[in-house]
Amino acid sequence: MRLLMITQDFPPQTGGIQTYSAELGQRFAKACSHFEMVAPADEGFESVDAGLPYRVHRLPVPSDRMVFATLRSTAAIAQRGFDAVFHAQWYTLPAGLWLRRRGLVQRVFVAAHGRELLLNVVERIPAVGKGYAAARDAMLRRADMLMPVSRYTGGLLREAGVREAAIHVAPNGVDASTFSPGDGAAFRREHALGDGPLITTVCRLVPRKGIDTTIEAVATLRERVPGLRYAIGGSGPDRERLEAKVNALGLGDTVVFLGRVPDAAMADCMTAADVFCMPARSESPDVEGFGLVFLEAGACETAVIGARAGGVPDAIVHGETGLLVEPSDVCGLADALHTLLTEPETRAQMGRRARARIEAQCTWDHVADGLMQAMRASLSG
Repeated sequence: MRLLMITQDFPPQTGGIQTYSAELGQRFAKACSHFEMVAPADEGFESVDAGLPYRVHRLPVPSDRMVFATLRSTAAIAQRGFDAVFHAQWYTLPAGLWLRRRGLVQRVFVAAHGRELLLNVVERIPAVGKGYAAARDAMLRRADMLMPVSRYTGGLLREAGVREAAIHVAPNGVDASTFSPGDGAAFRREHALGDGPLITTVCRLVPRKGIDTTIEAVATLRERVPGLRYAIGGSGPDRERLEAKVNALGLGDTVVFLGRVPDAAMADCMTAADVFCMPARSESPDVEGFGLVFLEAGACETAVIGARAGGVPDAIVHGETGLLVEPSDVCGLADALHTLLTEPETRAQMGRRARARIEAQCTWDHVADGLMQAMRASLSG
């Protein structure tokens, strides 16, 4: 297969879809007879592209203007000869549909993550917002196949009118070599976290991640779990509010804000935790379309706790690789944390099962193989 991939989210940017695009790009390049990428020319892209085994066409526009740039640029790129185009998000889909209409590609494939299917940038103008949603849904229905990262995201596509036969659920994956049990003891020493029970969250600090719920749960657990600490990694606009909550609850000696955790230290951070906890809630359009961080923690053999919201139930096998609780349920979360913190063998078994599940079916190799099979079947059908 000769495949062209278009993404508005790609390194040197960082984030979930950037990781998705980069990991799949590496594997698509190996599996295809010819593969090329289209991405925005963010500052520092030259050093990224120098290490890639395929060509990247960098468009000199911000990511949010890729839709217009791809319409102008991909016709010339497609003259190089491709069987199909794969879009990392629907925003650049107009270019793929135009290429198919011109006969420059046979098939148009689109990944779906969650937030982009709920976000309506003009919803405050009712008539315009309604037209935006209708146009988005119409374009989605014209794609040959949609690849949602979770059953939840697949449900959003069905609500948009996409036919069942065109939906191929392909859950996210993780690099099991990058994320594997690390030096948790060294991480604890470096950040003065002690050797007692430790809960960890690593994410962007925004309200919907449920860190406030975890802080409240920790407040109820102090007496029940002696020596408990809670380490929060990441940065974001909610930090000031969260720090105020910590102080108001008298948790200054219990909760530690780590700041941004470097990529190179992430496995050590995950391994240091007895439990990784992120009870994210859905605040449309912001949802956890899958919850990649739960796989990353599980790959480090750390038991996890998340909320039954968005696509998280696809990332956590309840009772096997971790526990699911209801969003914003402080008491339910406290009980789940107490169970794992006081039952070391239970959480150790969950960590081992999480790692085994990832190695068997949840690596990026598994994701790419499944997508390639689906795309090849579409082309031969």
